[in-house]
Amino acid sequence: MRFEWRASWVLVLLLLACGSGQGHAPCEEACAEGDVECLERACSDAPDEALRAAGDCSSLPEGGRCLGSRVVERCLLGMPLREDCEAGEACVEEADGARCVEGAACVDGVTRCAGSGELETCTDGRWRSRECVAGCVEEGRRGWCGSPGSTLSGNVRYARRRPDAAFRDWTPEAELVPAAGFLIASYRGETLVDMEVTDFDGHFTVKVPAGLQERDRIVVYAAGRGSSATIDYAVADPALSGAQRVPAAPGASARIWSWSRSARALVERPVFTLHESDGSGAAAVFDALRVAWHRARERYGKPGLPVVAWLGFGTTWSCGACFSPRAVTAAGRRWEAQVWLPGDGDAAWWSEAMVLHELGHWVMASHGSSPEEGGPHFVGVPTFPGQAWSEGWATWFSADVRNSPRYYDRQGGTMFWVDLETREPATGSWSRPRPEEGLLQRIDENEVAAILYRLGRGTPSRQPLYDALAAPAMKAAPWARGYLRHRWRMEDGKMVDVEQTDSSAPCLADFLDALMCRGFPRSVMDLATEPAVAYPYPSHSPLCR
Repeated sequence: MRFEWRASWVLVLLLLACGSGQGHAPCEEACAEGDVECLERACSDAPDEALRAAGDCSSLPEGGRCLGSRVVERCLLGMPLREDCEAGEACVEEADGARCVEGAACVDGVTRCAGSGELETCTDGRWRSRECVAGCVEEGRRGWCGSPGSTLSGNVRYARRRPDAAFRDWTPEAELVPAAGFLIASYRGETLVDMEVTDFDGHFTVKVPAGLQERDRIVVYAAGRGSSATIDYAVADPALSGAQRVPAAPGASARIWSWSRSARALVERPVFTLHESDGSGAAAVFDALRVAWHRARERYGKPGLPVVAWLGFGTTWSCGACFSPRAVTAAGRRWEAQVWLPGDGDAAWWSEAMVLHELGHWVMASHGSSPEEGGPHFVGVPTFPGQAWSEGWATWFSADVRNSPRYYDRQGGTMFWVDLETREPATGSWSRPRPEEGLLQRIDENEVAAILYRLGRGTPSRQPLYDALAAPAMKAAPWARGYLRHRWRMEDGKMVDVEQTDSSAPCLADFLDALMCRGFPRSVMDLATEPAVAYPYPSHSPLCR
């Protein structure tokens, strides 16, 4: 069924690229300037030059190729097609071509013995063979080059809560879930014996000294490594208490969240459980951070900025929850970006949606350009185009990673949610843009996210959206649509002292241009923006440079 659907999608694109407008006067000549409805009717069948330019399969090998670890790129019916692999799948290049293979995805750093006897290591989300002259030995589901000696195996799990069925609060009972991708270290006293990462099931096997002693321990860290040996992302306790202003310097004793158990105790009962009283909320945040870090690297083929997420139970921040590409040296290394998460009674650390939203800003800072138009913003209230673009992208990234259109969070003792697919908020009404107010009108950030959600669902792969964020046109000022950054402050829920600067900033329209100029289908664009009744993006005339 999946293949027929993909082929049908390609046929639709072919029809769009070969309409009746060829050989005639430009379709725009039949319409008055600014008549969006007329343009939609007149230009609906016009050839899409950008799409034709993007339809070159000459560079694709026969059978296709893997674009990263979770995107297949192949040529069908003369058109290049990208398809995202499902959860648990990875793209594998075999003799007959590239395809998504179930069970091929893995946690970076995990090792195993292949059926052929080779040692395999998970690198960039895929299994890769490594030379091992000593021969591969499997012990505790982990592969070793030669005999590992004494080892200890176990499972790490943590307690977490999720939204209840009505999205009115967190579930009353916590569930125990596997702690995947956490760093595990084996120590004798202060001496490191071995270090690895937990697999998808939270399983680990580490070397331990022969003849276990009281000072032998196993430590779980809420930290992850990239391709190097350095820690690239982590959740840390800022060692601060009470209300803090952002950016606040972390305390002298700031540390990466970690949990320690006696090696002897784990031999007797090999289950390492992190309870809520142990700070399992930090483990939940790390789970989201780990997934975001790997998803971004899969999409861009390179790591993002080294990032630390600050979470201290009882510690709150003047921004609520926020992100900044501000460097800091703390908790054992220099970080190029920071996320601040509230540790108050709302227990928002359980909101995977919120944590991934903040990391959506990290993706934009790492691989694109931020409009740098920040400040307070409210659900359902239109804001300036730069801020709406940044916040909308962040919410869409959260939805894409979770494969869910529903965003949720808890603030001020109240849970709220919005559904990007149905454009439905938990309370109130959804604010839509108006065609007559143009491309640079104030717009609800969730409307931006809803447009992106429809764009992503309109094709087999969301890769074009990620590519557009990092397109040269999205990273070089001045931006084509001419939006200028604003500054303001909030007073009684209203914007006051609004000031327009002379600094160029990207907005949604610039991003849509980047998509169209790279061959995105006009039909999908128009279904997402609804230019005649909502956001008046002219898909027939993107600004390309």
